[in-house]
Amino acid sequence: MKEAFQINKIYSIILLLAGLIGFTARYLEVGDWQFTALIPAFFGLILFFCTTGIQKENAAIGHVAALVTSLLIVMSVVMLTKGIFGDAGWGRKQWIFLIIIAGGIWSLRSQILYFKAQRKRKANQAKS
Repeated sequence: MKEAFQINKIYSIILLLAGLIGFTARYLEVGDWQFTALIPAFFGLILFFCTTGIQKENAAIGHVAALVTSLLIVMSVVMLTKGIFGDAGWGRKQWIFLIIIAGGIWSLRSQILYFKAQRKRKANQAKS
C-alpha cells in the first residue's frame, strides 16, 4: 500500500488539475469566468500543503487533511445527486464530481489505515 502522504499528494494534484481544466474549459466554451470551477483546485491546494505534515506524521495536519477530504466528498455527493436528479444530464460536471468522490474515498481510506498503523506502532513501542 502506498503511504498516505503519497496518495494525498496525487489526490491534491488531481484536484488542482480538475479545477484548472474545468475553469479553462468553461471559459473556452462559454466565454465567462466561472470561479466556482476553482473550488476543487482550492481544496487541492490545501491538501497539497498538508502532504508534508502527513509525511512527518503530524496528527493535527493529518486530521485537517481528513476533514477537508471528508467535506469535499460530502459536497461532491450532494452536487452529483443534485445534477443527476435535477434537469441536468450526465455531463462534464458529473464526471468531475465522480472523480472527486472516488479519489476522496481512496485518500481518506489510506489516511485512516496509515494513522491506525501509526497508533498501533506507537502502542507497541510504549509496551517495549
